[in-house]
Amino acid sequence: MTSRARISSVQKSINFLNNYFNQFNFLGLVFGLAFFSFSVLPSLMPRPWLYQGVISGISILIGYGIGTALSAIFRWMFEWDVSPRIKTIAWRAFAIIGPLVFFIYLYEGTVWQKEVYQLVGEADPDKRFLSRIFLTTLIVFVIFLAISRTIRRLAKFLIRQLDRILPRRVSVGLGSGLVFLLMFWLLTGVAYNFFVFNANNIYKYKNSETPAGVTQPIQPTRSGSPESLIKWNTLGYQGKKFVSGGPSTDQLAALGDTNTKPQIRVYSGLDSAPNPSARAELAVKELERTGAFNRKILVLATTTGTGWLEPQAVDSLEYIYGGDSAIVAQQYSYLPSWISFLVDKQNAQDAGKALYDAVYSEWSKLPQESRPKLIAYGLSLGSFGGQSAYTGVGDIRASIDGTLFVGTPNDTQLWRTVTKDRDPGSPEYLPVYQQGKAVRFAATNKQIEANSNQWQQPKVLYLQHASDPVVWFDFNLWREEPDWLKEPRGPDVSPRTHWYPFVTFVQVAIDQFFGTTVPNGHGHNYGNTMVDAWQAVAPNPDFSAEESATLNEIISNYPND
Repeated sequence: MTSRARISSVQKSINFLNNYFNQFNFLGLVFGLAFFSFSVLPSLMPRPWLYQGVISGISILIGYGIGTALSAIFRWMFEWDVSPRIKTIAWRAFAIIGPLVFFIYLYEGTVWQKEVYQLVGEADPDKRFLSRIFLTTLIVFVIFLAISRTIRRLAKFLIRQLDRILPRRVSVGLGSGLVFLLMFWLLTGVAYNFFVFNANNIYKYKNSETPAGVTQPIQPTRSGSPESLIKWNTLGYQGKKFVSGGPSTDQLAALGDTNTKPQIRVYSGLDSAPNPSARAELAVKELERTGAFNRKILVLATTTGTGWLEPQAVDSLEYIYGGDSAIVAQQYSYLPSWISFLVDKQNAQDAGKALYDAVYSEWSKLPQESRPKLIAYGLSLGSFGGQSAYTGVGDIRASIDGTLFVGTPNDTQLWRTVTKDRDPGSPEYLPVYQQGKAVRFAATNKQIEANSNQWQQPKVLYLQHASDPVVWFDFNLWREEPDWLKEPRGPDVSPRTHWYPFVTFVQVAIDQFFGTTVPNGHGHNYGNTMVDAWQAVAPNPDFSAEESATLNEIISNYPND
């Protein structure tokens, strides 16, 4: 290739790049760069490269959209634009500074992510972490930019048509408004219904399956057994796992108590009865059949969205009481909790209240000296649903013998009230309510045990980690800084974590998908605190400290499902 040909080729490349970048809005790119810088800052969970790239790509687009909108509004209102000379200088400066800032923050972001990995006890990401984030960010931004530009072309086309019959400013406003309404309808109507329809089909099919290695129980103390009033094939996927699981009587006896009983597990599936009230009434009949009202303790357990109950929680209780226990639950959905929370969280509330009403009605008729301790338990969406049965702390303490609520979603009204009314000076991530006389918050076993002699019965215990995104995700995060970020951070939250409009909302929303991927004691994993939590809320005086220590070791080795 001759030198003239080379010069021509270079010139063509420069012209191509100039034409390409001329399509971009300068202020949009500045805002996009700023939002990218915010997006790589740490949040609650260590982020895999794919999700960090998604967050960064979306953040750039949000920033670009805001900058472009502000630029357009300014030009429209004031009918003024900067001179070509200033534009040229600005673009040349950005061409140097922009990539430099981008790659500095990209590198620093990987360093900050390593810090978060270490805070939650995970190994550092591999060396390809940075390059993968870069490529994913670029791909996500380009895809969503193409979509947004298609929408903009549609708006321009519509505005041109309206220009024929309306004044310019009216046609711009009306055309933009019509396109916005169309997009809103597509997202909240068509796309939403499509998502819900397919999610229902997928998870309904799984709910009808039997988990691998799970067989119908033969013990009469289990729902789904041949003697049960609740048929095996109506229990659903998670219900079958629950009634067929748990420690055997030999395992219970091996821990120290030789006078063990076969534990009672009652479960009413979605197909067991037509509605929450009917399922709750059926569960009460099953409790009566199994002799549950003659046991030492009866636990009202509200499940997560799929109907799941955490093995660490239910098994711990059964070990502590040597099987002299009964746990009752009902299914209200087969969708994962995050989907259930979006589309049918009312079902969780209805199920929690229906189960409480039905069980309490029978339990309260029994002689006080001989009836079992009645305890409410719920994890995640189960905590949300379980708390809906009560109007406040006073109602809880007047009704039952204690509660254990774990990893409570931020939108739970009772939790919000207690947290908001915390004692002055106590942080949101670990509040103190009315000096801890009845209600306690804890993240570790040491916090559960602290000043336990001053904790009055019936006890209300909330377990929550400072790094649990399920607890701290709030739909207002896009516009409002929460107290847990204004105040000193929790021990497993990076001091570099800060609030930024829109960006923090996206970060914490995506963090929820990784809440259970970190070790116990962080995020949405509470298995290592369950033994001490039960012994605090519903202690068995016959279960020694040595047995508790042994059981803690057993439960801590359970896999996080």
